[in-house]
Amino acid sequence: MATTPDAAQYLVEIVGIVKAIDANMTERARIAADRDKEIARINAASQGLRDYLDRVFAERRELHQGFFTRLDKAIEDRDPETIRACVTGIVEVAKHSPLNDIVELRSLWADPNAVIEI
Repeated sequence: MATTPDAAQYLVEIVGIVKAIDANMTERARIAADRDKEIARINAASQGLRDYLDRVFAERRELHQGFFTRLDKAIEDRDPETIRACVTGIVEVAKHSPLNDIVELRSLWADPNAVIEI
């Protein structure tokens, strides 16, 4: 049969185990909260990137359509000055990739205090 000191020791050990279980549960909850926060941040960044690329490529499509429409008209009119201006515009648009701006966006997304307006 257990003596009083043995029973007290068992009680202390049980309390220690309960505290360890509680600490583990708290740590699991913290990890789950961090996971959910990161997933939300990634989803927001992903949606922001999609919105950015949709907008930029739509703008570029409009620019290209405008340049090529004017280029076709300039060729039809045999207007070398407008042809040169259109080709220069097309080349300038092609030189700048919308993906170059991604580096700047990534640094903004890494800053939790940054405000991104699209």
